[in-house]
Amino acid sequence: MPTPANWIPLRWPATWVDPAFLGLLEGSPFNCLAMEWSAELAPVAAKARAAGLSLVAIGNEAARSAGAAAGLTPLPESLLIAADSVWPGIASQASGAESGPTANPWIDSNGWLLRLAKVRSPQKTVWLMFEPPGPPRVLSLESYLRAIADTGAWGGRWVVSLDSDLRNGLARGDSKALESWKAISAAVAFFEQRRAWNALEPLGVVGVVSDFAGPNETTSQEILNLMGRRSLAYRILEKSAAATASLDGFKALVCVDEGAPGPVLRSKLLGFANRGGLLVTGAGWKQPDARPTGMDHPRVDVRRVGKGRIGIYKASPPDPFMVARDVHMLLGRAYDVARFFNLSAFLSHCAASPDRTQEVVQIVSFAIRFPNDLATAWVPGKYASARLWSLGSASPSAVEMVAENGGASLLLPPVPVYAGIELERRSGGGFQPARGLSPAASRV
Repeated sequence: MPTPANWIPLRWPATWVDPAFLGLLEGSPFNCLAMEWSAELAPVAAKARAAGLSLVAIGNEAARSAGAAAGLTPLPESLLIAADSVWPGIASQASGAESGPTANPWIDSNGWLLRLAKVRSPQKTVWLMFEPPGPPRVLSLESYLRAIADTGAWGGRWVVSLDSDLRNGLARGDSKALESWKAISAAVAFFEQRRAWNALEPLGVVGVVSDFAGPNETTSQEILNLMGRRSLAYRILEKSAAATASLDGFKALVCVDEGAPGPVLRSKLLGFANRGGLLVTGAGWKQPDARPTGMDHPRVDVRRVGKGRIGIYKASPPDPFMVARDVHMLLGRAYDVARFFNLSAFLSHCAASPDRTQEVVQIVSFAIRFPNDLATAWVPGKYASARLWSLGSASPSAVEMVAENGGASLLLPPVPVYAGIELERRSGGGFQPARGLSPAASRV
């Protein structure tokens, strides 16, 4: 029987009361059924237990109590159900149609939510329990694969839930529905086989310092969300631990919570700026001993402090969208951990081993892509090899690299939904600030 940390969950449809439906799980990675209990599911539960599957009670309090009374396992404390998760995709104000490659979309993603959950509860396995959107939207297979990739790339597990069309198609034995089910199962298995990637440390020279709660919850969490949309790599520093956390590797710190931090944390953050860092704060900070820079910024009072700068927002709270933009502009792009060309409506996640000898760049695309949509990713440093994993692939393909601008341009094939790039550094191939945009982008 698998332990909770190894549960790979499927939300069992309430209408599948025939134990014969368990045959769909043969050859799939699913070993845990999340059930909203009803007495009609008793035959399914009995056969599932006999097959060694774990059964977990979900739903409202009454359904969970009924499930527990029927022998289902209550959700254990070692699992964290992240609240407010969303169906990943392009948010639309109209029909729900997905965006094309030239649009400027608003992306719904759970990447930032998973990262924050893992910082707050590093010992727990994080589950997301979002469900497919209902009619009139018709879900494509790509929509399911994107939901799996958006969860798997950031180290979470989605309790896979099927919409009514797919459930009914599988119940009828429809061939197209069965093909979709196999692809969904293969995508889930793909990320389970690469759980080691989750142990890598997120890259980023920007730190976001907050308690992410109370009056600061909306602003601070939306900053994480919007930095991800800008491909501005960040790391999370929860305020309760920030006073003792190492600031090695950071070039900018963002602390725009209401009011000023405690004296110990304030002193540490000002020390970071004095040593040459960029510190961006909320309006509640009192003006430190700082010199004007002469910059006429519409939202931020930017001043010199020691060898660095401090930028104090004029409005409280600041607009999260502008915070993400302003920090990127004030810091500049020299310290980007990756740059992407000929990609739109996408999110990326870059992580590395502590010694930086191994790195993984994951890309989740939310746009409609076409067969000739070649892309380029630029990463700083010197690399011995690069391998590309496509969703569900059994083996990787080599990636052509072009050394330039203190890094490597990776020439990528079309990325319809997901790409995972494994990189191995050469000896002495550490991070170097970029000198400019990648000329290799001209091929696209």
